[in-house]
Amino acid sequence: MTKLKSDEEKIEKEFHISVYIIVYKFVLGLAELLSGLVLVFYGSTIYQVYQAGMIKELSEDPHDLLANLSVGVVPNLLTHNTYLVIYLLILGAAKIAGAIGLIYKQNWGVDLLVGLTIILAPFQMVNIIIHRGAFDFFYFIAGLIIALYLVEFRPKAWISRVLKI
Repeated sequence: MTKLKSDEEKIEKEFHISVYIIVYKFVLGLAELLSGLVLVFYGSTIYQVYQAGMIKELSEDPHDLLANLSVGVVPNLLTHNTYLVIYLLILGAAKIAGAIGLIYKQNWGVDLLVGLTIILAPFQMVNIIIHRGAFDFFYFIAGLIIALYLVEFRPKAWISRVLKI
């Protein structure tokens, strides 16, 4: 009984987890997973509705800025969406799995979420440089802070544990 209690205390000390992080990662993963599934099952229908709406909108006002901007982006997302769908499904499932790992206080949950942050960081930085969006910047910073929080602001110790150095 004492050993079991000391093991629980050790796990509680080892894991530096917040309920807010678990909820954030789970909801974000669920949104990404559902977005990928919607594109798989309803992408062509959404594209047809979008196309009909754009034809009507551009026939009324051919110089509509928002409509002209979306014509260059939305059709590509809805017609050439294989990589986007795969990305959303894998990333969403991984974030949900990581959040579940955090709920059960498993090392692999922390490793998965921190690893995803490390793998996606270069792509997010390029996106920030190219598009210069405040939302993208704050999303990137929030991800870094959460990853650092999960490894208790000691990335060297986490890397040593993961690589068993």
